[in-house]
Amino acid sequence: MMVSALILDPHFKQMSLRISADKQAVRTFNLIILKPTAFPPTVLPWRFPSDQHIMKQLLLVVAALVFAVDAQIHPDIIEDAHLDAIGLLRKYGYPAEEHTVETDDGYLLGVHRCPGSPLSPPAVGKPVVLLQHGMLSSSADYILMGPQTSLVYMLADAGFDVWLGNGRGNRYSNRHRNRNNSTQQFWDFSWHEVGSIDIPNMIDFILARTGQQSLQYVGHSQGTTAFWVMMSQHPYYNRRVKSAHMLAPAAYMHHTRSPYVIFLATFLHTTELMLDMMGTWYFAPTNEMNIQGGLQNCHDGAPFQQMCTINTFLIAGFNTQEVNYTMLPVIHAHSPAGASTMQMIHHAQTVRSRIFRQYDHGPTINLVRYGSMVPPRYNFDNVQAPTLLYHSTNDWLAGPEDVELLRRELPNVHKQYLVRQREFNHMDFIWAINVRSLLYDELLADLRTYA
Repeated sequence: MMVSALILDPHFKQMSLRISADKQAVRTFNLIILKPTAFPPTVLPWRFPSDQHIMKQLLLVVAALVFAVDAQIHPDIIEDAHLDAIGLLRKYGYPAEEHTVETDDGYLLGVHRCPGSPLSPPAVGKPVVLLQHGMLSSSADYILMGPQTSLVYMLADAGFDVWLGNGRGNRYSNRHRNRNNSTQQFWDFSWHEVGSIDIPNMIDFILARTGQQSLQYVGHSQGTTAFWVMMSQHPYYNRRVKSAHMLAPAAYMHHTRSPYVIFLATFLHTTELMLDMMGTWYFAPTNEMNIQGGLQNCHDGAPFQQMCTINTFLIAGFNTQEVNYTMLPVIHAHSPAGASTMQMIHHAQTVRSRIFRQYDHGPTINLVRYGSMVPPRYNFDNVQAPTLLYHSTNDWLAGPEDVELLRRELPNVHKQYLVRQREFNHMDFIWAINVRSLLYDELLADLRTYA
C-alpha cells in the first residue's frame, strides 16, 4: 500500500480515507489517501490549507497508523527472525546437530552441523566442509537466507557433511569454563585467538567426530583472516585441510572504502581510549528489541525499509540489485551476532600500519608478550594448503588491489575468481539474491574437484 497524496478540503468538515482499491473507504478527518493509479493529475501531494497547519501532525499520525494496520509481515519472516541457526535448519527439513567444543584456553564454542539433506541423507564417509563466518557474524550467515539461496543447503544437497563454526564471543560461543562473559578478561581477544586457537580446536573436534583425516575450509571475510593466522602459527594444519576456499579474502585493507573503517583507523587511539573509559569490551548481539525493530521498520511495505540497508552498504559497498528486501528483518535479527572490540581494533591497526601482524598492545605489553616492542608479522609462507580466492570489484573491505597483494604473498594459490557482477559487495557473498549463479555454482564445482 502506497500513500500518494493527502488532500484536505476546507469546504467540508468531513473527509474520506481511501487506503487501497480493495478496501472500503473509511470516513474520517476529511482526508483522502489515493493509490498512484487513482490519483487525479490536478491533485498535488501533501496539500494543506494555510489555516489547517495544526491538523498536519494529526494527519501524519493517521497515515502512519494506516501503514501499520495495512502492512502484513509474512509468518515465515517473523518465525525465521526468532529461530536460531539450528532451528532454521530443522524448520526447512534439514538434519541439524549442535556441539560444544572447549578450546585450549577454556572458551566453549558452539559448532553446528548439517550432515545431510532430504536429497542426500546423512551417511558415513561424506566429504567434510567447515564454513567459518566473518566479523560480527555467526553460523547463521550461511543459513538464514533459506534453502534456495544459502550455502549450507546447497552443500548438504550436493552430498557434503557441512559443519559451521562460531568464533569466541558471538551469540553461540559466549561462554567460558571459568570466566564470566560480562568481564574484561573474557573479552581479551582479537581474531588472532580465533585463528590460533578456535579454528584449530574445531578442526580437531570435527575430524575426530567424523573419522576423517582432512576437511575442506570455506571462510568469509574474517573467516579468511583467521585462516591465515592459523596456518602462520600452526603450519601442521596444512595437512588437515584439503583445500581452502576464501570468500572476500581479508588480510590487507590498504584500499578500504568503508567510511566506518576509515574513521576508526584515523581516530584509532582516541577510540581505544574512549572504549576503555566506558568499559566497553564487546559488541553485543541482537536482542528481542532489535528483532522487533527490524520486523517493524524493515518489512515489505514499511515506509523506511530502504534505510535498513544503509549501514551495511556503508561497510560493505552499495549494491541495491542484490538486496533481498523481504529478508531484511531476518538478516537484522541474526546480525550482528557479537564480537570483541579488539577484533575491530585489530583490523583498524592493519589499515594504519599496512602490515598484517599480531595485535599491537603498545610497546610495553608487546615487549612482555612478544619479546619485541612491535608485534610480529604473520608468515604467509606457511599457508601451503591449496588456496582459492573469490573476490569482487565493489568490495569496500577486501578490494581488488588488496586481494592482488595478498595473492602475491600466498605461496599456493590455485585459483583467483572475480565475481562477474561489478556491483557485488562484501556481504553479497552470503546474502545476495543471485549468489548461487554468481558465485556458489563455481564454488561447488571447485569443492568437488578437491574433495
